[in-house]
Amino acid sequence: MKKVIIIGAGIGGAATALALSHLGLELVVYERTKELREVGAGLALWANATHVLKSLGLLEKAIQVGYRTTNYQFNSQRGKELVNVRVDGFELPVVGIHRAELHQLLWRNVPSEKFILGESFERLKRKNNQVHAYFSSGLEVEGDALIGADGLRSRVRAALLGDMPPTYRNFKTWRGLTEFVPKDYRPGYIHEYLGGGKGFGFMMLGKGKIYWYAAATALETQPDAVIGRKKELDTMFQDWFGAIPELIAATDEAQIITTDLYDRPPTQPWSQENITLLGDAAHPMLPTIGQGACTALEDAYVVAKCLKESPDPVAAFQKYESLRFPRTKAIVEQSLQSSKIGKLKNPLAVGLRNTFMKVMGSAISSSFKSLHAYRA
Repeated sequence: MKKVIIIGAGIGGAATALALSHLGLELVVYERTKELREVGAGLALWANATHVLKSLGLLEKAIQVGYRTTNYQFNSQRGKELVNVRVDGFELPVVGIHRAELHQLLWRNVPSEKFILGESFERLKRKNNQVHAYFSSGLEVEGDALIGADGLRSRVRAALLGDMPPTYRNFKTWRGLTEFVPKDYRPGYIHEYLGGGKGFGFMMLGKGKIYWYAAATALETQPDAVIGRKKELDTMFQDWFGAIPELIAATDEAQIITTDLYDRPPTQPWSQENITLLGDAAHPMLPTIGQGACTALEDAYVVAKCLKESPDPVAAFQKYESLRFPRTKAIVEQSLQSSKIGKLKNPLAVGLRNTFMKVMGSAISSSFKSLHAYRA
């Protein structure tokens, strides 16, 4: 194996570059943006992901810039506890971290010359067991293998499998960052509140920042309200648990980002000969159980191991996909199921859901445990 081409330098692409460089494999990452940066939002690195960071030698640094998470608490919209899941029972910690901090940890540990920025991938061709990648600038590169880590609307995926759009799931999300810490915040907790057709959650990241997220049913590409994102959220959540309107009020409008939520029904194959996909390019999922970045880290670690074990990229990518498909399929499906619970709007249905969650507390805890017990 001489050279691996990686398309996309987000969390999945950067993690793959780091994992390959650790194993002494030759790689180059091509990224369409002109600088390496992640949007201002947080995420939870569950134990299945902190295992990968430990294997890559980054766990201690992640803990320094992040915040240890111990509990995941689900509440009614008025703040009545429904389920309280302990998430600190593994040999590895759960860490709340800013996406940009995680991204930097990954790419800063790969030689900078391995990243070629400002190059938009357009198409590929196979010639004599080599992959040729073509970019909009006119650049053409060749390698022994190519990994598409270029996100939800992956150009590599379109080149391999056809340009089928992802599936919109009738939900949009808002995410914000603030240094305001509500008096009701319990250290180490992810607090999540469930109402009718919408929800709100918040957690501590490192460096004294609180990350919050809201989700609500919405039409695809629904424009922002005329009154602006902040006022719209304030109206939507004004009669919710007190910390929620406080967090919205304390957040600068420019710090609130919004995203429509998509996934894809899991299908195989996502590899063809010496070309494969990774992260959102392979198996985009809803953020409802917080595994998007975590599964991208798992993918990166597994694909690197498979390439190290097999000098033939065709065999390596077949093995990688066979190892990853059952798990990612289950997580995509579980994330979709979780979103359906959040879509209930009828007050009676919402009340029944809340009662059901209380009763099913230990089952919910067990499903979290089995999800996070996986070690790539």
